[in-house]
Amino acid sequence: MRVISGIVLALLATAALVGAALTLVLHLGFAPVLSPSMEPAFSPGDLVVTRPVAAADVRVGDVVVLPRPDAPGERYAHRVIEADGPVVRTKGDANAAADPQRLRIVSETVPVVVADVPAIGRIALLGGHAWVRIGIILIIGTAVLVAAKRALYRRSPEAVKA
Repeated sequence: MRVISGIVLALLATAALVGAALTLVLHLGFAPVLSPSMEPAFSPGDLVVTRPVAAADVRVGDVVVLPRPDAPGERYAHRVIEADGPVVRTKGDANAAADPQRLRIVSETVPVVVADVPAIGRIALLGGHAWVRIGIILIIGTAVLVAAKRALYRRSPEAVKA
């Protein structure tokens, strides 16, 4: 059982490292889907994966993540239905009408959705609660202490007893 758990932990650690490396190299971003406005492409609780694209390269049909003009600090993911230079108009796939505003893109790059991971966004949304963050910190801290104790014990059983 100990060997199997070691293999599983090694695989998870390797997957996490590969994912982190790919994220850094490819400049990937992540955003949870909050509403059903993009169904059936994305559902609430999904996690969309984005990559930065030059603002001039944004095309009709791209799903972009933009700041909400009516809610500073929040972003939304909708499909571009009109692109006229730096000005775009978007629409949620499930919405009957286009978004009421045209947005001027002022940044050099825009996050464009390249993939989605179903249901994982729910975990990201939980991170907004203080009690969840505290619990995660406690779990990670405990795991690090247990791992350190095991590593120390493997080197010298006498050192742990002292």
